[in-house]
Formats: sequence, structure tokens, C-alpha cells
Amino acid sequence: MSLTNSFFATVFLFVTFITSCIAQTTSQCVPSSCGDSGELKFPFRLRSDPQHCGKTGYELDCQNNETIFHYKSRKFYVQEINYTNFSIRLLDPSLKNQTENCSVFPQHRASYDAMTSLIFGWLRVDNDINYVNCRGQINSSVYIPTSFCSTATNSSFSYLVVGEILQASDLAVGCRVETVAWSAAPGISPNVSSSLSSIHQALGYGFDLSWRRDFLCRECGRDDECVFKDNSDVATCIHYCKEDTPVSERSFGCKVEYYSVFVLFYGGIAIGALVVVGITILIAVVVWQCKRRNLNTSNHDVLGNKASSSEENC
Repeated sequence: MSLTNSFFATVFLFVTFITSCIAQTTSQCVPSSCGDSGELKFPFRLRSDPQHCGKTGYELDCQNNETIFHYKSRKFYVQEINYTNFSIRLLDPSLKNQTENCSVFPQHRASYDAMTSLIFGWLRVDNDINYVNCRGQINSSVYIPTSFCSTATNSSFSYLVVGEILQASDLAVGCRVETVAWSAAPGISPNVSSSLSSIHQALGYGFDLSWRRDFLCRECGRDDECVFKDNSDVATCIHYCKEDTPVSERSFGCKVEYYSVFVLFYGGIAIGALVVVGITILIAVVVWQCKRRNLNTSNHDVLGNKASSSEENC
């Protein structure tokens, strides 16, 4: 009886110890801060924070009292993190200090593939600001005259154009896009006339990326589809096995489902083959028994022990 009590006491102390360790570890993840970017909390973390704090892919640096985000081998200044709508506002390093006399090229060209990932997604509030060079002068309110601060082009007609340019036909004849920047600044739109100073301010405002889906869907498995009900922040994980996912990368349940098809198929063939072989062997045994009985009956007839007709035949 004493051994039983000792066992349960040991289990209780172990569970209490583990629980206290987890609580202590969690309590150590206090919000960080760096410069004017505000409070940095889960899922974000500074590189200097404990390793168990924050989430993979959300690591930030604090350099010269500036919050830095290294994203796809690119460096951006963190302007703001919004924990209500799950967005982060980033600024290209070259656009930090805009001048009124000329337009500074961004260090990184903005594009969907370059600026988005499985964690961070594009937001519709971001507007393209295109740096356009033309061979001739363009008389249009859409083309805002400027000069580029540093460029290798010899064009004397440079413009900033707000809005998405998908193909050459979206541009005036003789023009080409040198580079593109994104801006989430309010009041900037292709449908609204803008001044050069307002666009420069928009370039210095930065652009937004969303981490909503990755954060809210963090409980979903690899083979799950994350669905938001009525555009709310309530995520639902719908499980199904994706056929285009390599088998080695599938979850255990999907691997079982995948291989069970082969097991059932080849198992059915094997069982069918065994049945056919078994029936064949059974028929052969019956035939052999009948022939043996007939042979014995013939031998008895020769010796004068003739069997009845019903016993002669199988």
C-alpha cells in the first residue's frame, strides 16, 4: 500500500513540476520594444529574446534603435505592427528619406512574388507607384513629372504613375517602367489626382503585409484547409488529403489513407487468387478421392466382394 501511495505522490510532484516550468517559461515571454515601432509581442520576437518566445518567421532585429525586418534576404524598416488587423507596415531603406527635388529609387523592386510568402500576404490597400521613363513628354494628369535622383538612363522625361501596370499597353507610347514601389498611404489612389510631394510622402509611409492567415490558421495541419467564416477572424480547419502533396510530406493519417488504397487493391487480388487456388485444389482433391474409391470398388469386385451400385459411383 505504501508503494502505491509513493507512486502516485511521485506522479503528482512530476506533473506539478512540469506545469510550473511551463508557466514560468510562458511568463518569461514579456513584450519587447525597439525605437518607435511600439510593443513587440507574439508572434513577433526580437533576435535577442529567448528562443521559446515568438514564432518562426517573425524574427526582428533592433539596430540603432530601429526595428529591422530581414525578409527574403531583403532589409526593411518596421514602421508599425497592427495586432488588431494582423498587418505589419514596412519601409524600403532607400525611401526613408525622400527629397522634394527628385524621386529616390527603392532599394527593392516591389512585386507580388518578391514581397509575399506562406506567412505574409499582400493587402489590397497597397498601391503601385511606378517609376516611368518616356522618350517624349506626356500630357496627362496620371503622369506626374519628376526627376530621378540616381539613374543610369538618359531620358529627360521621368514620371511617377500610381496604379497597377500589367502590360506595355497600359503605358503611353514610348514609355517604360524602371522600377515599382508599394505604398499603403491613405489618400493615394489611381483615381485620385496627386501631387509630387504627396507621392513622396506616400513612398515614405511604407506598405502593408498581412500575417492574418498564417497566425489564425496556426492550429491547422499540413493537409488542412483553413476557412474563415463570413470574413471573420474565426478560422476553421477542414481536413482533407491533397493529392498534389508528396507522400513523404503528408500527415500520418493521409499516409495511412494513401497506402490503404494499395493494401485494399492488392489485398483483394491476393484474396481472389487464394480463393481460385483453393477451389482448384478442392476440386482436384474431390476428383482424386472419387477415382480412388472407384479403384477400390473394382478391386473388391475382382475378389468377389461386389459393392452396390450406389457405392460404386461418386
